Amino acid sequence: MIHIFLALLQVFDIIIHAATNQLEALRVTANIVILLWLAANSMGWLTAKPKYAAIAAPVIYLGLNLTFLTRAGFTNNGEPRTMLFILVTLTMALSAILLSKFKPQA
Repeated sequence: MIHIFLALLQVFDIIIHAATNQLEALRVTANIVILLWLAANSMGWLTAKPKYAAIAAPVIYLGLNLTFLTRAGFTNNGEPRTMLFILVTLTMALSAILLSKFKPQA
């Protein structure tokens, strides 16, 4: 259930950017990284080292968003990027929960 909410959160983030005509390549790429991790995991493609992918995907996601903030700033037209901080925090929290539930396959 958590993985579904996490995927919907990424899609929601992309839709918000598209609807407001503010598609940023770094942010959308970060969303796609999470979506690819979830898809690959649900399809069983990460059987060899799934925990590494579970760690790498959120780290890449966070790195891309931090790079975006470094380049674009912590505000948008003088207003703090509150939605970005909420979405990134939720994504990282849900990713951490998924990682904590990880059980190695036999």
